[in-house]
Amino acid sequence: MVIRNIIFDLGRVLIDWRPYEYMVKEFGSEVAIFLWKNVFDTVEWNLMDKGEITEEQLWNMFKEKFPEYKEYIEKMSLKVPELLTPISENVELLMPLKRMGYQLYVLSNFSRGNFNYVYKKFEFFKIFDGMIISGFVKQIKPEVEIYQTLIFNFNLNPFESLFIDDKEENIKTAKFFGFNVIHLPDHSLLKERLENILGKKINYTHNEFTELIYE
Repeated sequence: MVIRNIIFDLGRVLIDWRPYEYMVKEFGSEVAIFLWKNVFDTVEWNLMDKGEITEEQLWNMFKEKFPEYKEYIEKMSLKVPELLTPISENVELLMPLKRMGYQLYVLSNFSRGNFNYVYKKFEFFKIFDGMIISGFVKQIKPEVEIYQTLIFNFNLNPFESLFIDDKEENIKTAKFFGFNVIHLPDHSLLKERLENILGKKINYTHNEFTELIYE
């Protein structure tokens, strides 16, 4: 097996995404559980990620649907972009992997507005050779169409490609296409898992990461 391409998910792999923990701290567990079940873990949220509704439409929809939680929903509508921050120990791996000769790609479920926010804020996105973002192509993982778009747009051979994601259902579809995979429910294990499957050490410097992360 020769790996030539590495495809990264963003949320919980390269970008921190823990709104539930934030809501517990700020609003208490009762409100956090309600908002997680009825706002974040919903069909409507997936529609936003798929680009079928905007962030503004989503938040307005839930403020009308749950007026008793309007204050909390309004606060989260403003806070969500700020919660999207790089997982530094994983982003640090990108430039060394690039120097080692790997082509790097992104395949991620991400709404247009939130992706535009992080793309403009963090320099490391410029390292990638290509990106497929659900909100722009109006396709979403784990549906097969978005994987087909990735393969076709960048002329990828799945058997020469490594796909990394935190969700089992997304890994399952990648396996269907023949991708080598890393299922990563624990983001802290990325370097170890990569070195095991690539059979190589990944060396980097923290200074290099600091220069890349911010504009």
